[in-house]
Parts: sequence; structure tokens; C-alpha cells
Amino acid sequence: MLALRILKLGDNLLTGFIPPSLGNLVKLNFLGLAYNALAGTIPTHLGRLTELQQLVLKGNMLTGTIPVELGNCSNLQILNLASNKLTGSIPQTVGRLINLYELQLSRNGFSGEIPFEIGNLQNLQNILDLSYNNLSGEIPSSIRSLLKLQALNLSHNQLSGGVPLLLGEMSSLDQLDLSYNNLQGQLDMQFRRRWPLEAFAGNLRLCGASKKRFLLPLNIGGNREFRWEDIMDATNNLSEEFIIGSGGSGTVYRAEWATGETVAVKKISFKDEYLLNKSFIREMKTLGRIRHRHLVKLIGCCSDRKKGCSGWNLLIYEYMKNGSVWDWLHGRTLKEKGILDWDARFRIAVGLAHGLEYLHHDCVPKIIHRDIKTSNILLDSNMDAHLGDFGLAKALIDNSDSTSCFAGSYGYIAPEYAYTMKATEKSDVYSMGIVFMELVSGKMPTDEAFRGNMDMVRWVEMHFHNQDAAMRQELIDPELKPSLPTEEFAAFQVVEIAMQCTKTAPQERPSSRQVCDLLQHVAKNKRFKFEKKEHWESTQVI
Repeated sequence: MLALRILKLGDNLLTGFIPPSLGNLVKLNFLGLAYNALAGTIPTHLGRLTELQQLVLKGNMLTGTIPVELGNCSNLQILNLASNKLTGSIPQTVGRLINLYELQLSRNGFSGEIPFEIGNLQNLQNILDLSYNNLSGEIPSSIRSLLKLQALNLSHNQLSGGVPLLLGEMSSLDQLDLSYNNLQGQLDMQFRRRWPLEAFAGNLRLCGASKKRFLLPLNIGGNREFRWEDIMDATNNLSEEFIIGSGGSGTVYRAEWATGETVAVKKISFKDEYLLNKSFIREMKTLGRIRHRHLVKLIGCCSDRKKGCSGWNLLIYEYMKNGSVWDWLHGRTLKEKGILDWDARFRIAVGLAHGLEYLHHDCVPKIIHRDIKTSNILLDSNMDAHLGDFGLAKALIDNSDSTSCFAGSYGYIAPEYAYTMKATEKSDVYSMGIVFMELVSGKMPTDEAFRGNMDMVRWVEMHFHNQDAAMRQELIDPELKPSLPTEEFAAFQVVEIAMQCTKTAPQERPSSRQVCDLLQHVAKNKRFKFEKKEHWESTQVI
């Protein structure tokens, strides 16, 4: 028992107290006792669980205070004590839980001020929810340090002072609720533009927060104000002339508002009730909780389903002025698109790797994209890469290391799909390796040269290891020639990374984080080498 790692006893009718002896399970990673009828206090002995990653005690009748000893659980990623009868102040030792991804203490009886140490929780990302308590004082300035935070709920407390301008500086913050407090002063225009006024309602001395305005029915995701009629006017009722892209999960239109702002509108039809509606929900849930400079940003969403007939789901994204990488490599004539030079291609590779690293290593639970390809990598006005189309993306939860259900696009799919029908992070890494090969060679993975026993991976390996210099040169896209010696050196190193990413055995592929490290060495013009049958326990660079 002492080696037990997971203890889930939620949604039962458990009564009595939480036994202090649980503190002896020092290997425990997950303790879930939610939605029972447990009473008494939280045992101080839980502070011994230094390997604990998730503590979920919500929905019980626990009383007393949060033990200061919980600050010793430095590996905690999720702490959820919501909907209990806890009282007292939030201890300063909470600030020692620097790996927290989610902190939920709502619907208790906590009093006193929000501890300044809350600003130490710089890995908070999913939500900080302190709503429905009796917290007082001002919103601490340290909260500006939570640079990854996506949702902040401080509603239904007794907080005073003004709405800090620093909240507007938190670019990752999508959802904000400060309603029903004692906040006062003038509400800055940046808040009224960025969040619905309902987020500030119930603060009787806060000027500029009482007017009602129409909002699209957003739940998760964005919170921008759009009207269905405006979208239809901007796209002539989603006319073909405004189409800028299409794929397996929907059609994308360009919409320009009267203000001059341009957005991308993705239409997902209800014709396939199971797949397309599921794709809409998955994309909305996925992009609604993540933010990264190399991921396409979801701004809003709405639905127009009508009784007795098919309707539409709409997802509204930031507009990517320069289309997709596929467009630049294959989709238009050379005269129309210009040349995607090596510097731009290398930046795309780096951007893709960083976006994938964020999904695999910084999101809790981690996310696998499952459809990485050049048509899903979009370029903004600065030619920076943004990974999009999360209709197939899936979170890896409950300590599972894989997920089933066929997904992906021909030419980019990892070989293990053929016999396992399961996707892992290493499946995404394989697809990324194919994209790297495509960036260097300019060839599509479905090129007519790849027929029979010849695929892109074998073609690249055959040319890379060939002693004939002319044949090796065929790896580099003719559009990149003539190239500088440093560019050619970097291109061949990217090919070498791509070959590691596309190893047949998943365990022989590097992680997305290791790929980022390798690309950094390429950027610094440093040489690296790979050991044979490398299992990527470590990265070999010199």
C-alpha cells in the first residue's frame, strides 16, 4: 500500500473524516475524494505527500482552515478544495506550490486578504478561482506575475479598491469575473472592450459597468463581442467568394468588420451530427484553455442551429494574413507567392516545435494535436508560424499515455497507427519531422515520386546517406538555390533532426522539447551528432 500512486474515491457516499494515515502514502500522485460527505478538517499529515500532483477534495463538508503544511507539497499541479465549509485566511504557504496549474478554492468561507504570495504561482494556467468567499482588501499587484493564467474568478467577495490596470496587461487572460464585490472608481475602456460588462456587475461604486450589451453565446474560448448579423454581412452569408481555406473539420472564411479588423470564421456544419459537432466541441474546448504565440488564437464561437433543419457552428479566430505554409510551398504559382527563403522556413520549423512543446509539456493535461501538416500551419503578417485546426486534438488524461481513434492526414501519419490505432506525443513528433522534410525539400509527402515501397522518409534517408554529392543536393528545394554555405549546413542539420523525428520506433524519436533544443543549436550554427539507436534519454550535442 505504501507504494500506492493513485487513490480515486470520488462520487461515493463516504462519510466521516479523512484519515491522517493517508499521509503515510508518500508515493501518492493523485488523491481524489470529491463529492462525498466527508467532514472534519484537512489532515496536516497530507503535507508529507511531496510527490502529490493532484489533490481534489471539492464537494464535501470539510471545515477548519487550509493546513500550512500543504505548502510542502511542492509538486502539486491541481489543488481543488471548492464547495466545502473551510474558513480562515488563505495561508501564505500556498505561494510555495510553484508548480500549480489550477487552484480552485471557491464556495467556502475564506476571509482576510488574498495573500501577496499568490504571485509566486507563475505556472498557474487553467484557472484561479476564489469566488463565493468573504475575501476582503484590494486585488494584490503580484497577480500580474501570473503570465500564463487564462481564467480569473474573484466574484462574490468583499474586495475593495479599483480594478487594477495590471489585469489588462495579462495577455493570456481570457476569462475574468470580478462581479459582486465592493470595487470602485472608473472602469478603464480597455476592460470594457476586452471582457463583457457582466464581469464587473454588482460593484455599485464602479462607474461604467452597468450597461448591458449583446454577446454571442460563448462558454469557453473567446469572449469578444460579435453579432451573428455582422458575421453574415461581412461574408455575404458565408459566400464562396470569402473562402480562404477548407479542411476535414470545416470551411474558413475571411470577415472584415466596419472598423477594419479582419478575422477568420470557421463554419462547421451539423450534417454529420456525431463527427462534426464533436469536432466543434473539441476544438472549442482545446483552444479555449490554451494560449501560445505559435498557436492560432480562438476569439469566439457561436451556433445557429435551427429546429428541424441543419445549422452551423462558427468558430472565430485571429486572421492569418499570409495563409498556410502549404500555400507557400505548393499552392500558388511562384509569381503570386514569392519565394519562401531559408530564414523563413527555419523560423517556421522553430515556431512549430515551440507550439508543439507547449502542448506536450506545458499543458495539464498534455494535448496531442493529431493532424500536424503544412496546411494547418498558418502565417501571420510577420510570417510567424501558428499551428491551427484543433478539430482532432485530444487531451491525454487520467495518466493515459495514448489515445485511440484514427486521425491524421495521409503522408504525415506515424507508422504505429497501422497496427495500434493509438496516437501519442511521439506521433505528433513524427508528423513534425515530415513537415521539416517538406520545408527543406519543397516536396509534398504525397509527391508522385513516393510510390510503392518509396515514401518521403525513405527517400530522404536514401539521399542523405548517399556518397554522391549531387544526389545529396537533391534534398534541398531548388527554390532555395543558390544558398549560402551556412544555410546549406543548417538545412542538412534540420534534415538530420527530421530523420530522428521519423524513426519507426516511437521511443527512438526525440520529444518536442528536445527538438526545440536541437533547433537552437542549429540557430547558433553548432554541430551535433546522434548516437545509433538513440532512445532519447538524453540529447547528444557537441
